[in-house]
Amino acid sequence: MAQIPIVIPSLNPDDRLITLIKQLYSSSKEVNQEIIVVNDGSSKKYDDIFTAIQKKFQVIVLKHNSNFGKGRAIKTAINYVLKTIPEAIGVITIDSDGQHTVADMIKCTNTFLTSPKDLILGTRAFDHAVPLRSKFGNILTAKFMQLLTGIKVSDTQTGLRVIPKRYFKPLINMQGDRFEFEMNMILEATDYDINIVEVPIKTIYLEGNKSSHFRVIHDSLRIYGVFFKYIVAAISSFAVDILIFMFMIGVLNKLSVSMVVIIASIVSRLMSSIVNYYINWKFVFKNNNRLSLIGYYTLVLVQMLLSAGFVIILNQYFAHVNMTILKVIVDACLFILSYQVQKHVVFKGQRQ
Repeated sequence: MAQIPIVIPSLNPDDRLITLIKQLYSSSKEVNQEIIVVNDGSSKKYDDIFTAIQKKFQVIVLKHNSNFGKGRAIKTAINYVLKTIPEAIGVITIDSDGQHTVADMIKCTNTFLTSPKDLILGTRAFDHAVPLRSKFGNILTAKFMQLLTGIKVSDTQTGLRVIPKRYFKPLINMQGDRFEFEMNMILEATDYDINIVEVPIKTIYLEGNKSSHFRVIHDSLRIYGVFFKYIVAAISSFAVDILIFMFMIGVLNKLSVSMVVIIASIVSRLMSSIVNYYINWKFVFKNNNRLSLIGYYTLVLVQMLLSAGFVIILNQYFAHVNMTILKVIVDACLFILSYQVQKHVVFKGQRQ
């Protein structure tokens, strides 16, 4: 049987961790993998639980002296697997608080075995049984991510995942040590040419999810901070474009409307494109593809012509509306399309 160790990050666990370990071993006919529990800086009063599972079930227990976060715990386990279980083709991560069933874990594993190069996510349905706080947060984050990055994942914070071996080293060096690490794992998967597959699983929230170690404000800021580079890239280049466009309109006000729009669009787009290309190349997509510059400026030319054309057409029908406002509306729509082309075509390429 292919080796896919089971990784369980754990902080101040209760009996549910022991129950999960028992269930994993009682399903030994289908689950015959090493189990790695990472004690992420739990208080000493929980030592008995870790000692018990280690002695009774021969679970591998790795320990952090301080609470570094779920992301760091997963990295620690992956590093251990790389060094001691070289034959492993991936790892399974599962939460210790009873939110995932062994049956669902097996379902995700079987999907992975049919496509061992993919990242498998066990995704929950956020129905009426889900606490409002969790439901709203997950749906909002998923929609926000899709809008900014084009990545469509229905459950961005699921802890049930099967991670392929070829993603191990990038993950060890990836930013984020807490819950934001799971978001980065999804966002950067396409950069390493790793496909994401969602597998529907049961939605289980015990006692209103009070056992969760998720800190609503602090961890939410960390997760949404992951999107900061995308927002900065968009706003900075967009602002440069609009400001230069406004300046050029003022300078060229004696020319015809069509000439003003065309010249202003060319100058503003060329200047903002320099800012946008540098930020996307250096910070957002981080791709060294030499053809990206040619592809990018081909896209700039097309976007520039479309922008100028639509502004001229709209100005004929809405002459009473300021041209800068028309450009903002047109370019906002074109930006979404442009971003997707940049991500999936211009800057696409597997990282080393």
